[in-house]
Amino acid sequence: MLNDTKIKQLKPRDKMYRVADHSGLCLEVRTNGTKLWRFRYRFLGKASMISLGEYPIVSLAAARQKVADQKALLDQNIDPSKFRQEEREKAKLNSEMTFEQVALEWYEEKQSRRSESFRATVKKSFERDIFPAFGLKDIKQITPYDILKMQKTTIKRVTKQMNHGTGESTAIRNRQIVNAIFNYAIANLMCESNPAISLGQTVERPSKQTARPMTQDEMQRFLDAMRNSRSTEMVKNAIMLLLYSMMRSIEICRLRWEWVDFDKRLITIPPATKEQLEQGERNIKMNRTHLIPLSHQMIKILENQRMQSNDELVFCSVFNKNKIMNKSTINRALASMGFDSLTAHDFRATASTILHEAGYNSEWIELQLAHVDKNAVRGTYNHAQSLDDRRKMMQDWADIVNSWKE
Repeated sequence: MLNDTKIKQLKPRDKMYRVADHSGLCLEVRTNGTKLWRFRYRFLGKASMISLGEYPIVSLAAARQKVADQKALLDQNIDPSKFRQEEREKAKLNSEMTFEQVALEWYEEKQSRRSESFRATVKKSFERDIFPAFGLKDIKQITPYDILKMQKTTIKRVTKQMNHGTGESTAIRNRQIVNAIFNYAIANLMCESNPAISLGQTVERPSKQTARPMTQDEMQRFLDAMRNSRSTEMVKNAIMLLLYSMMRSIEICRLRWEWVDFDKRLITIPPATKEQLEQGERNIKMNRTHLIPLSHQMIKILENQRMQSNDELVFCSVFNKNKIMNKSTINRALASMGFDSLTAHDFRATASTILHEAGYNSEWIELQLAHVDKNAVRGTYNHAQSLDDRRKMMQDWADIVNSWKE
């Protein structure tokens, strides 16, 4: 058996060693001189060992009392190791953590695997709506009413801003973020219930406005409005390339020079890399290779754009050439030209409508719009189909656009 004198005489060795006391208690002496109490026991035939603290912070008498406590648990068929773990979990649940603390922890864990736009959106939601509503409140004390009130406040805030809608979509996004944070908190033993889970139908998302073709009046006014626009040359080029190419605005914003082949008169947008996908980014919506034949008009725009952009991005931010152009820039420019109800997506509907009416093959049009083929295998390989036919179609479409000024 050990006593204080014997314990003080124990010196560190080249390797860690243990000295037994009795009833499963022993003292572990480490190479750095630290002495730790250990309790060895068997539960349901399985050998286990737990720590009882460091000597002399935990005295010999205190260590023996702890052994007696563990043996009392064993007499009740309770595993001391699992009992200790459950006690720690209870203590964690009983400790106070603000919603803001948990939210920031969740954000730190998520941000490395999400896109820059996602990170920016979440931070704005935190700062504008969520944290002012209940950021400093203990996460376990937040109620469905708190979240419902936050949604209503969000709608009021957005409604007061011009050209930002009525706020329902923002309120729903905020609730979804709060819901994800509560799920994270439950999984990490920070709370036991999710008050956001019952609020799924409390705000109705406004009906989505589908893309529509341009009116005859819009087409007749468009090219003159472009010439008289006070937008930068880069924004004008982006708008016209978007109109000629039938691409989505995000595809225009992310377009890179390495994808443009002037000799082949072709843009080849590749699928996103694994790293991009982990960041929540895609080059096109359905993440497949997409080919855009270049009309004479598109070649001219791209040659002009060489002088406006950086070495990597075809279109960059007006304020920072190292960043991509914001996808809302085009819609804002259209509004400033007097086309308040026209969006960049309406260009695609316009091209589709006019080309279908002109009798072009529907499959060529769908391929050019990068609409996904319902046959997944066929859709993977048909991106290069009918390329010569599509090249002629794209040139005809560009000539149709130019004819609007006549």
